[in-house]
Amino acid sequence: MIFVLKHHFDPDFNHLNIKPKARGNERVDHLNRDYVHNVVVGQILAELVQIADDEAGRHDSRFILNQPVFPVGANTEVDPRNVNFLLATANGYVYYDPDGRISVKTLLNVRRDVDYATGNISFVGDVVVHGSVRSGFKVKGRNILVKGTVEAASLDASQSIRVEAGIKGDKQAELKAKNSIKVRFCENALISAGKNVLVESVCLHCKVLAGNALAVGDRLIGGEVVCGRLVRVGAQLGGGVSTTTTISLGYDPFLMQKISDMESTIRTLKARRESLGARNKQSQAEAKLIGELDHKLSILDKQRFAYSERISVSDLASCAVIVPGQIRPGVELSIGQAFLSISDTVSNVNLTLRDGQIEVTFPAEPKKEKTS
Repeated sequence: MIFVLKHHFDPDFNHLNIKPKARGNERVDHLNRDYVHNVVVGQILAELVQIADDEAGRHDSRFILNQPVFPVGANTEVDPRNVNFLLATANGYVYYDPDGRISVKTLLNVRRDVDYATGNISFVGDVVVHGSVRSGFKVKGRNILVKGTVEAASLDASQSIRVEAGIKGDKQAELKAKNSIKVRFCENALISAGKNVLVESVCLHCKVLAGNALAVGDRLIGGEVVCGRLVRVGAQLGGGVSTTTTISLGYDPFLMQKISDMESTIRTLKARRESLGARNKQSQAEAKLIGELDHKLSILDKQRFAYSERISVSDLASCAVIVPGQIRPGVELSIGQAFLSISDTVSNVNLTLRDGQIEVTFPAEPKKEKTS
């Protein structure tokens, strides 16, 4: 008796030669090309099947074995409950390594731009893009590192994101990470991080949601910032009266965003409801639609109230905006319920909450005492 190695993945898959997929209507999908085939812990990668000698000609000769032995590679193991199965012991992608062993790699290196040649990238492990992420494409992974620029693209990380060359696109880029995000510069982007956001140089006309803090090394001009606790801008906050820059501290930014999105939907539905209700005569279909809109609005109002009840004020005493450089007119700051609009240029300041009011103090940061 001999054995055949049956694969639960394509042993001949080549990410350098992937072909576009055809959709059901025979249109070619150029965005989703299955650049990587994911596997997860415990997934069956291959199995050994015993066959008769005269059946060998029906199978690929490369995978005919005289002995029931798997080519076990990194992050794989023989199933202890069934020795005929080879399992993945880590999340990643499966491939044959140069030594001819079935292995699972936890790091995906994309050694080019993410564009029409690769399609969107969705990976269960860490992703390194050695080029740029072009407009209209998406990258999803655990930790994401982009060595080039991010255009009007989407990055979604279950842990953290780092963009070495910065973010700039003709349309808005979107970056979302459960932990932290670090970029060299950003312009016209939506950045959402469960913990911290670090912009090494300039942040222009972006919306930033950070569960804890935002730090900008040089200038923060335009856009909206919602942080749980702290904003620090090194050189310049705001761009003058013609450019509004808003900063809100003290609340969960993600609950605030959900409520804002819900209120936008409510306004849209109410406008439609009022338009239908203003007609002198309504058809049966229109009357039914009004009833459906009323039902939806009732549900959304209850959900909005429930989200509002969940918003809890953080430790407002720890909230601060720190600017060693300048704050220009056009900056609007909220800490909890307190509000301050900056109408004159101020320098080297620290803005905190005291007795229910936003207090401006100097210097921005206390000088460190020299040690002898």
